[in-house]
Amino acid sequence: MENVRVLTEHEIILAVIKGNKEAYQQIITTYMQKAYYIALGFVHNHQDALDLSQECFIKAYRKLKKYDLNRPFFPWFYQILKNLCIDHYKKKRRLNEVPLEDIKIIGRKQEDREMKESLWKGIAELPIEQREVIILRYFRQLSYKEIAEVTGKPVGTVMSSLYYAKKKLKDILGKYLGFEGG
Repeated sequence: MENVRVLTEHEIILAVIKGNKEAYQQIITTYMQKAYYIALGFVHNHQDALDLSQECFIKAYRKLKKYDLNRPFFPWFYQILKNLCIDHYKKKRRLNEVPLEDIKIIGRKQEDREMKESLWKGIAELPIEQREVIILRYFRQLSYKEIAEVTGKPVGTVMSSLYYAKKKLKDILGKYLGFEGG
C-alpha cells in the first residue's frame, strides 16, 4: 500500500501560485460552504450569496500572488469576501432594494416568519462592524478568538462590538416586535 502525503494548505497555495490551477479546487472545496454562509449572513439572499462567494474565489485566485504566505489564508480570503458583500449591500441600498433572506423557514407559523423577518431587518440596520460580529458569532459559531483572527481586530474589541451589537439589536427588535423601551 502506497503512503500518500496530504499537502498542507500552504503547499497547495504555493502550487497554485506556480501555475497549478487544478490545485485551487482544493481551496474552493475547503472553503465554499463557509464562504457561502458568511455571504448569506451579509446579504440575506441565497442567489446573491452564491454569486458573491463564487466571485470571491475568482478574485482571491487573481490576487493570490499578492497573498502573504506567512499569514493564514482564511482571514485574507474573508476580507475579500467581506468587501464584496459590503459593496453589494451598498449597491442594493442605492437601488432602494431591501435585501430579503432566502432561507427556508422551518416552521410554517406566521409568528415564526415574522420573528425571522424582524431579526434580519434588525441585523440589516446594525452598522457593518456590529453586523459582522453578530453573523460570525451566532450564525457561523466562531469563537471570540476566531472572530479576532478573521477580522484582524483584538479580542477585546470583538467582545465590545458584540456587546454593543446585541444591545442595539435588542432595541431595534423592540421596535419591530412592538415592545419598545427594551
